[in-house]
Formats: sequence, C-alpha cells, structure tokens
Amino acid sequence: MSTSPPPSKRGLAWPVSNQEPTHLFTRPGNKISWLYNWSPSATTPHSSSIAFIPMQWNHIDMDNLPSKLASSNSTTILGFNEPELASQSNMAVSLAAREWLRVIEPLRKRGLKAGSPGISSAPDGVRWLKDFLAEIRRGGGDVDFYALHWYGEGLGGFYDYIWSTYYQLGADRPVWITEFACTNWNVKQPLGREVVETFCRESCKYLDGLEWVERYAWFGAMRDCGTVGCWARMIDDQGKLTDLGKGYRDG
Repeated sequence: MSTSPPPSKRGLAWPVSNQEPTHLFTRPGNKISWLYNWSPSATTPHSSSIAFIPMQWNHIDMDNLPSKLASSNSTTILGFNEPELASQSNMAVSLAAREWLRVIEPLRKRGLKAGSPGISSAPDGVRWLKDFLAEIRRGGGDVDFYALHWYGEGLGGFYDYIWSTYYQLGADRPVWITEFACTNWNVKQPLGREVVETFCRESCKYLDGLEWVERYAWFGAMRDCGTVGCWARMIDDQGKLTDLGKGYRDG
C-alpha cells in the first residue's frame, strides 16, 4: 500500500508589495508548499500549489480579520509580527493578549489553527512570548504552534537558538520558523555568497529532519533583502531566481 509523502515544510516570506510571479517557484518537483506576506490578505495572485497563510501583523483593523480569513479560505493564521520590538508591531503583552482573546481565540475555537506572535531572536523575544502565553492561557486561550525568527552567523548559533527557545516555551507545540537568514547586518561588507548559500542549504536540510519544526521560510523571496545582505535574496534584479533561490526551490 503506497502512502503520499508528507507536505514540504518549505515556504516563502513574500513581501506584500512583491510584484514577481509566484510561478518562479512552482516548477515540477519543487519544495515550496506555502507563502505568507505579513498581511491577512493575499495581494499577489499565486499558484494553487502554494498555500497562502495570512498574518495579523498588529492589532489594527482586527475587527475585519474574520471576513478577510473567509476570503482567503485559509485554515491557519500567523500572529503579530515581532511585537516585542518598537520597530515592528510594537505591542505590549496586555494589548496583544486582549486582542487575541477578543478576535483570534473565538476563531480558534471554531477550528482555525493559530500561530503565536512571531518573535525575534533578541532576548526580549522569548520573555515577551512567555508572558503573552501565560496571559492568554489565564483567559482560556492558546496557540497551536510557536513562530520564531532568527538572523545571524553560523549554523551552531541558529541551531542553539531554535532548540533553546523550543524548550523554554515548553516543547509542547510544533514550531514554524517564519523568518531566518545568515547575515552580519553589514550591507557594505556582507557575508560572502558561498557562506550564505551553504548556510541556507545546510540549515534547510537540518530543519527538514526535525520532527517538531513544522514549517520554515527563508528571508527572502525578493530582489532586495536590505540590511540582511544581497546574497540572501532569492530573486535577482532581472526578476529571475538566484542560485540560492533555485536551490531553495528545488533542493
């Protein structure tokens, strides 16, 4: 009796303003199964082979979230984006927990799968998320998986972070790594191409083998990765896949 292979964990961090065609990533045998765009609405037409996962970036316009989810036909949502950082969604635990219990938790009770707010790898990230989880659990709420971000140098540092954070959070839920990349944050002198490509290839192989990592998305599926560095991008200036992008799609 044959069984279908499990779905690929690999996804795309796809900017909401991205005008590239998603079919770049959909050749036969590709490893891409999902994408998100930091928004609750799908703003770019995408292949039926790539599932769109909406995100509620912050607490603004949350009353319209149920109708947006209905439009996307999604059964999964990603929570607030790096709420512990002032430069991102910048939400106090009390505000995030209140809005989660008011809007997202009722949807969870009806079957929506909800990922935790996606935290950065800064020390405040884990503390914020643990406080948030305690707050919503006191109110009868919860999350279905933990969403983590990581940027830095070296496979060892990345692996240490995801394992440590997984256990700090209780090792009781799957993990989605919704942003990660190899970077030194130096645009003028970025890490070398081979360093970044090797990190991407080896880390994806490692994540594919971790049972508790359910999904992951490299940063990023775009032409310009900003301060993360030019070699992390998966799309070049001509709108074609870089070598890293091809390897991520096919490898």
